[in-house]
Amino acid sequence: MSGNAAAGVSGGAGHDRNLELARIQLSRGEPAAAAELLGPVLAAEPDHITALVLMTHAQLALKRPDLADELARRAVEHAPEWPDALAALSRVHTELGRHDEAIATAREAALRQPENPYRHHRLAWALLEDGRRAVEAEHAAREAIRLDPGEADFRITYAMVMKQLHLTDRARAALRDALALAPDSAVARHELAALDVVHHHPFALGRLARGASGLVGALRADPRQEASRFLLDVALRQFLVYTAIILVLLAYLGWRVAGSSPGVARLFAALAALVPAAYAGYFVSRLDPGLRSYLRGLLTHGRQRIALGAAAVAVVPLLIALAAPAAWLPSLLGTATFAGFAVRLLTAPVDEPGESTRGLTSHSLLLVAGVFAAIGIGVITTEVLPPVWRPPVALAVFAATATCLTLIAKRRRRSTQHQAGLFLPL
Repeated sequence: MSGNAAAGVSGGAGHDRNLELARIQLSRGEPAAAAELLGPVLAAEPDHITALVLMTHAQLALKRPDLADELARRAVEHAPEWPDALAALSRVHTELGRHDEAIATAREAALRQPENPYRHHRLAWALLEDGRRAVEAEHAAREAIRLDPGEADFRITYAMVMKQLHLTDRARAALRDALALAPDSAVARHELAALDVVHHHPFALGRLARGASGLVGALRADPRQEASRFLLDVALRQFLVYTAIILVLLAYLGWRVAGSSPGVARLFAALAALVPAAYAGYFVSRLDPGLRSYLRGLLTHGRQRIALGAAAVAVVPLLIALAAPAAWLPSLLGTATFAGFAVRLLTAPVDEPGESTRGLTSHSLLLVAGVFAAIGIGVITTEVLPPVWRPPVALAVFAATATCLTLIAKRRRRSTQHQAGLFLPL
């Protein structure tokens, strides 16, 4: 390291205090406060290596990778052999999608400090983010754990590697080890709960409820965990979607046989009313009391209020169908089917954190577009309608399909522009 670099690393007493406070702010998840502390240091000494490295981490946390790239390159330029600077530059490369450079830089830092577990930890993340070298990432993560068995973050990283290798049992074990070392780790709680929410089938309600409860624990440990809040919303909406799908499937089967077998149709109507109710009751009984209140609030917010109305429209015809004349059954069960499908669309989870809960999600719009397209093809290729009605009806449903796809494209373009705005440097 050059003399100027060494001077930059050491700094004055006032700068040292700012640097220490900046480290504390970064560890607390306050990158903006850390950047304010580091600004005067870099104004006085633009080539202060430690300040450049810390400011790099702060700018990455503030979603400004281009500025972080400039800072990290300056740090490496003035201290090309300093592992902290190399590790910071590796993080920037990963953030910008330059995975080969990120891995090479992380390897160089690990070679210069082979007994520092954080160097192997950074290498593990660089390999993990590359997405093609999970086995190498496992070796690096294991080495970090070997060098410091008491660090919970290393266990979490190892769990992420196991997830990428689809070894969920080993991922769970690693996350439980992390929680044994750091019981208040919001990240470990979130990832363990995410395994239950994401890796389950529709009838594993106990696991889904356990995952939702785990996400509540993650939020209690760190209320700023937007990812946990988002995934909790996804978990509860998944339950609502599955409930609606069961109702739609059974009501549709009854509708199909209503003309030929009224008795079987009534049986399906009874099942369509009772099975979703039993499914929902079992899930709610497995939830924590606080989560039950959260679920009630979810059902009375945004488009869920409309979904409740649609659910009533679906259930009432099913109950009437149990005693109604046979001639009414097709209309009653058809109404229940379409109302249940509306509930399915309205209860779909949002596509990403921060998306508005008003209106249909992009996923639901895509499903509606597919249904309209199928109807249009059916109108054209079959004789369901008289010839005079086929062209206008087909035109209307294809126009509806195009409208849904246009809305989806606009949302994605707006989301891309919003994300680009977050990366603009100061």
